[in-house]
Amino acid sequence: MKRSILSLLYLIQGMRKAGINVDQKLERIGLNEKALDPSSIIHPSLEQSVLAALGEGIAPEQGLIIGQQYSLAGHGPLLMLLVASDNIEKVLEKGVEYSRLTHLNGHLDVQYFENKIALRLKPLNLDTQLGCFLAHCEVSGTYRFILDLFNIMDVELPSIQVSLPFNFPENPELKQMYTDVFGDEIAFNSEQAMFYFDREILHKKIMSADPISFKAYEQKCENELMRLREVDNNPSLIQRVKDYLELQQGTIPSMAETSKALKIPERTLRHQLCQMQTSYKQIREDVIKQKALTLIEYQEYSIETIAHLLGYSEPAAFNHAFKRWFGYSPRQYK
Repeated sequence: MKRSILSLLYLIQGMRKAGINVDQKLERIGLNEKALDPSSIIHPSLEQSVLAALGEGIAPEQGLIIGQQYSLAGHGPLLMLLVASDNIEKVLEKGVEYSRLTHLNGHLDVQYFENKIALRLKPLNLDTQLGCFLAHCEVSGTYRFILDLFNIMDVELPSIQVSLPFNFPENPELKQMYTDVFGDEIAFNSEQAMFYFDREILHKKIMSADPISFKAYEQKCENELMRLREVDNNPSLIQRVKDYLELQQGTIPSMAETSKALKIPERTLRHQLCQMQTSYKQIREDVIKQKALTLIEYQEYSIETIAHLLGYSEPAAFNHAFKRWFGYSPRQYK
């Protein structure tokens, strides 16, 4: 299943704020943060390559600080769905249902007890340095999401007890890092991360509840989830090139830059694409065409802004290309 690139962008932002030289790490795999398109999706194989490069040599506990940089603000439709929900129980239900639209790789669900409920997060992998680092980011980021969400919904923050799937830190300074993020009511050595609330909060009403908005944003979330499910576990070379180019905004990378990112010699890339009856130029144009349609259908950008996001120096050039592709001008299509 593909994922939104937002979680990767938040990871990069958090690492930068933690003083880690992310630009050097990204350069090694042919990526530039400023050129990444926040609305794009990323194939799992490419994401794993990026994560491996970013997480190399990073202490797992640094993920506590980095995860605090994750924000609900970038998850527009999901955030609007949650704040339009009727009560906290519905917020939890929809948050779990659409958790794949967030930063999470791990599995999220809700467990019910007699007087408590627990939002549970099972990290994907705790057996490697990279897996443990990402788990720290995800658990910390999820806790930040909870705090931000209650604030946005204007609901009084309940008492939250936290159990963590990490070993008890013997070092006092390390222990303080956990306390700074999660407060004093924390336990360690749990099988998964657990955020406990009093069960009575489930029926707490949300002041911003709106059934019409709820249905509209639920459909947007469902559409996005369907888009992410369109994944080939063994992508062809054409799909790998397309996946890489879809990450970009502004000027699309050259063939030389793409071959470097995919770790394929440029001549080999050209030859193999030719054998598949296509070319880098054709794939590049197909990606730009699809991005153009997506941006116009969002109805959130002017034609001038879309032209800029697609790397055109002048709107007129974009208008000409769009009409050549589809037989309509961008405004006629819109």
